[in-house]
Amino acid sequence: MSDQTILIVEDDATIARFVELELKHAGFDVLRAGDGTTAIELVLGHDVDLIILDLMLPGIDGLDVARHIRKRGLEMPILMLTARAETHDVVSGFEAGADDYLRKPFEIPELLSRVRALLKRTAPAQAVGVAEASGVAIDPERRLATKDGEPLDLTAKEFDLLAYLVNNAGRVISRDEILEAVWGAQRSTDSNVIEVFVCHLRNKIGDSENRIIQTIRGVGYFFARG
Repeated sequence: MSDQTILIVEDDATIARFVELELKHAGFDVLRAGDGTTAIELVLGHDVDLIILDLMLPGIDGLDVARHIRKRGLEMPILMLTARAETHDVVSGFEAGADDYLRKPFEIPELLSRVRALLKRTAPAQAVGVAEASGVAIDPERRLATKDGEPLDLTAKEFDLLAYLVNNAGRVISRDEILEAVWGAQRSTDSNVIEVFVCHLRNKIGDSENRIIQTIRGVGYFFARG
């Protein structure tokens, strides 16, 4: 068996069992929860490497489960399942602490691909130095971002996006590149989600005139070196 454990949080027992069998067949250890409260208890009581989290749950919904987990300082990746496809619903999931999302109904090969990609992206990597541009510094090892020496309060996805922009400062980055690097090339993610997160970052780094994060119409974005 794998030494990686995945927690499935899904109140539909048929779907949960089906996903459980497929994950076990793929070599993962699996835990299951049918509600948010049980999910939180399992996360706190076990070594969980990844969570597949349904948005709509009885009692505590998926967003609150994700928020609770992140407030505890736990950083395992969260793949959120949702039947909601609107941009604001997707953004809400990322803001709550999700690392990726998958729309229902989904195919098992796509689910497994997302799971493996998330586990690979969060695996320990060789230490890299602090990157800096336009007064924004990124410390990847501590997952700390600062602007002019002051810490920035960022969600996990905001940090990932800002880190990618800073590390690629001085060149135009296409939306497709951003999707590939930050969202795992999700076909279901559109540019509206990127725009929302760029807007959040501009507010948080004090870029009211869009001089640091510049929009290149029809292409993508440019992060100024400063």
